[in-house]
Amino acid sequence: MTTISPPVRFTVFALALFVAVTPAGLRAQTRTIDRGVLLVLHDGEIVGREEFAVRHGTTSATAAGFTVASTALYPADRPDRSLVSVVELGADSFPTSVRLEVGNGDILRVAVGVGPRRITVRRGTATSESAREYPARERPIVLDDSVFAPLAVRPPAGRAGRRLSLHGALGDPLEIVDRGVESTLVDEATLSLQHLSLRFAGESVEAWYDDSGRLIKVDWPNRGMQVLRAPER
Repeated sequence: MTTISPPVRFTVFALALFVAVTPAGLRAQTRTIDRGVLLVLHDGEIVGREEFAVRHGTTSATAAGFTVASTALYPADRPDRSLVSVVELGADSFPTSVRLEVGNGDILRVAVGVGPRRITVRRGTATSESAREYPARERPIVLDDSVFAPLAVRPPAGRAGRRLSLHGALGDPLEIVDRGVESTLVDEATLSLQHLSLRFAGESVEAWYDDSGRLIKVDWPNRGMQVLRAPER
């Protein structure tokens, strides 16, 4: 990895990026194909909630690809930490850009750009700015233990990549395995769902989808985490 000099106007750039690509702004540009609320549980207790929307198209291509925008709140009942994310994916469901704003007293903004040869990560707070480049040897796959909405666009099974957290850390090699249709327990009901396993560094994240491709459940056993789609009202 190579550290590069940060742009002087990064903070202004990142702020403008988040204003331009928020869920409200995207409504006018693209068609919503999924919307919902994810409940985040740790050791069986609800610790957070994430509202999300998936839309056809991105800021660079109105038809091809997808945009996943979400707001995650922790704790779920009286939140003191928020994470606003916008992940754009190409037609192959691999990410092309990531924007994250974390608020918990201070504000952290992260912008990740994915090119054919390099991945650029820019981070900015009120007092500091930094930028770093990584070689793009493998395609990144967004997998984070705070924001789960990026999994609402089903990752490409049978493909390998490298785990990318929303904070911009490029981590371990990751393999996506299609387990087919299997039974699983969702809120005391047994459902038959499409099952994907995302495996990396001795861990696995299990993602479950219905016949329409909607994300229903996520299990992260190594971290005692489970994510359930809230019933629609």
